[in-house]
Amino acid sequence: MESGKQAVHLEPVQVVALLADVRESLGVLAVEKEQTIDVNCAEGLVVTADRPLLRQALLNIVHNAIRYAPSQTRITVQASRREGATVIEVADEGPGIAPEHQEKIFDRFYRVDKARSRAEGGSGLGLAIAKWSVQHQGGQIEVESEVGKGSHFRIVLPARLESQT
Repeated sequence: MESGKQAVHLEPVQVVALLADVRESLGVLAVEKEQTIDVNCAEGLVVTADRPLLRQALLNIVHNAIRYAPSQTRITVQASRREGATVIEVADEGPGIAPEHQEKIFDRFYRVDKARSRAEGGSGLGLAIAKWSVQHQGGQIEVESEVGKGSHFRIVLPARLESQT
């Protein structure tokens, strides 16, 4: 990715279909933890994006929500149009992220819990990849989180005219 050889191919993407694909891809993991993934998206919402890159970003964020949220909780994925931008949000009922970690979690190999083994907690690349994927489409990724109350990730993609793709 860092070599610049990964081309970004912008095209119209049906957001409801993309979110359904992400839910289906990770559904078995959520079922194992007795979690529910709710998807809320207006039919017909289209974003101009690189579908595989956006899908990967969402997979990484939702996978983290499943991993860190307790059993029998709800993960909400929703998309809407706001002020001309497309906003995709993922909210969980997990342990939350302390303020001092919130900016660093998007850095490569950064892990909030250094004591956790890589086998249990991943490589620390998922959110870095998500950030890269979103930024290379002209968007931004944000997090709001409160310890003990869960996390809320937001992907904001700019509005584009279809003729620009």
